[in-house]
Amino acid sequence: MSTVSLGVEGLLSASSVFMAQMCLQVFFSTIVASVTMTAANMHPKLNTTTEHLTVVEGGRATLPCTVQSMGDQVVFESEYQVIWISPKKTVISMGDRRLMDDQRMSVERPYISIWNLLIRNIRHNDTGYYECRINTSPVQTKKVFLDVKVPPAIVSQMSSDRIVLEEGQTATLVCNVTGIPQPNVTWYKRNHKGTSNIKEKIGSEGEVLIIHNVSRNCDDIYECYVDNGVPPAVSKAIRVVVNYAPEVHLQHPKRLGQYSGKETVLDCLIQANPLAVTDWLVNGQKITKSDKYDIEIFKNEVENRLNLALRIRDISPSEFGMYECFASNFLGEDKEEMFLFELTSTSTTTTTSSTAAADTTVSRKQPPHNNRPGDQKSAEHSRPNYNNIDGPDNQPNVTPANSKSIAIDNSWRGNGSSSSFAHKLLYYLPLLWLLALVLH
Repeated sequence: MSTVSLGVEGLLSASSVFMAQMCLQVFFSTIVASVTMTAANMHPKLNTTTEHLTVVEGGRATLPCTVQSMGDQVVFESEYQVIWISPKKTVISMGDRRLMDDQRMSVERPYISIWNLLIRNIRHNDTGYYECRINTSPVQTKKVFLDVKVPPAIVSQMSSDRIVLEEGQTATLVCNVTGIPQPNVTWYKRNHKGTSNIKEKIGSEGEVLIIHNVSRNCDDIYECYVDNGVPPAVSKAIRVVVNYAPEVHLQHPKRLGQYSGKETVLDCLIQANPLAVTDWLVNGQKITKSDKYDIEIFKNEVENRLNLALRIRDISPSEFGMYECFASNFLGEDKEEMFLFELTSTSTTTTTSSTAAADTTVSRKQPPHNNRPGDQKSAEHSRPNYNNIDGPDNQPNVTPANSKSIAIDNSWRGNGSSSSFAHKLLYYLPLLWLLALVLH
C-alpha cells in the first residue's frame, strides 16, 4: 500500500511541475507580445497632410513639422532623425542643426515634438515644395508649398521718362514692370493743362502705349498705374512734349485807325512750342524799346501761349503804316500784318468828339488775352473792344477844316430840316440881286 501511495504522489508532483512550467511559458509569451505591441504603438508618426503657405517677398514664414508618438526622447533621438529638404533637393537641416549656408533659415522647436522651419526675409526664388522627413521604415514625409508673392515694381531704367517729338509723329510710351503674379498696367492722361485736372483712362492695358499722329493736344503728363493685387500698387509719370511751329493771331482787325498824337496799343497772341523768338516790325523794320515804343510780353494762362503788346506813345504821321507781329522757332515761323492809318476830322466839333473817344479806347492798355484759337488760324477769335476802330468801309468823310463853303453846303443838304427853306432863300438871294442888275 505504501508503495502504491508513493507512486501516486510522485505522479501528482510531476504533473504539478509540468502545469507550472506551462503557466510560466504562457505568461512570458503574453509579456513578450505586450512589449512587442507597445513598441509597435510607439513608432513615431508625422502629420503628412500637405500644406500651402502664401507670403509676400521680404516677409517671413514658418513651415510646420510635428512628430507624434515619439516615446522616450532619448531613445527617439538615438534612433531617428528629422530633416528638412529644399525645393532644389538640398538638405537644409538635420535635427535642429542647419546644414545650409543660409542664415535666413533655422529650425525652431518650441516643443520637443516640433521641428518647424523658419525662413526670414523671403525671396521670390524661395518658392516651391519643402519636405520634412523622418527616417522610419518606410520614410515618412510632410510637404509644405511656399508661394511667394512679389509686389509690383517699375523698372525705371527700361521705362520712358520724357518723350519729345513733333506734331504728326508717333509716341511710344513704355512702362516696364515686374511682380508676381504678373501685374496689370493701366494708362491715364492727367490733363494737367485743363481746369478740371481729372485723370482720363486711355488706351488698353499693357506695358506699351502707342499714340499715332500726335498733335499739340497730346502734350501732357501720362501715368502708368501698376497693380497685381499685392500691395502696394505703384505708378509712374511720363512727360510727353509736342513741339510745333509758331502761330500768330492778331487781337484786333487788320486795319486800325488812330489820331496823331495819341497812344496806341497793338496786341497779338503767339502759340508755339518751344516758345518763339518774337518781334514787332513797322514797314519791314524791327522795333526796339525806346521812349517812343514799348514792347511787353504777357505770359498767357494757357501753356505755350503768350501775348505780345506794342505800345506807341504820341504817334506821329510818319509812324503810321504796316505793322507786323513776327514769331519763329526751330520748326518754322509765322507772322500777321495789320495796317495802322491816320484818322482826320470833318470839323472842329467832329475832331473834339473823336478825340475824346480815342482817349477812352485806343490809348487804354489792354490786358493779356486768353483766347484759345483752334488748330487753324481764324479771324473769329475774341478781340479787344476798340470802339473807335474803323475799317475802310466805315471811315468817316474826311474834310479839311478850312473848307467852309463845303461845310455850309453840307449843312443845308440835310434830310429836310425845319429851316431848309430859309437857308435856300439866303443862298439864292445874292444871285437874284445880281441877275436883276444885269437885266436892268
